[in-house]
Amino acid sequence: MKFILTFTLIPDKEKRAEAIARFQKTGGQPPKGAKLLGRWTRLDMSGGVDLLESDDPKALAEFALQWSDLMKVEIAPVMEDQELSDVLKRVGK
Repeated sequence: MKFILTFTLIPDKEKRAEAIARFQKTGGQPPKGAKLLGRWTRLDMSGGVDLLESDDPKALAEFALQWSDLMKVEIAPVMEDQELSDVLKRVGK
């Protein structure tokens, strides 16, 4: 299943510096059980989004906990247009 993780950096110079250092050290990779499909960061460095794939909610929770001390993290399940089209066809409307 695919998930969008939205991150928003806390507007604090020290926390931003720690987030940058942690990202440079780890590459921002998720733990085993979650696959990073893509990441986009806002040009103003206020946050961004990750596209993740996982069948393991524990891996997603672990990833969020690795960063939630430095930024607001939200994770939501998503589906691609073709999957949504299949659902809409079944509904018949």
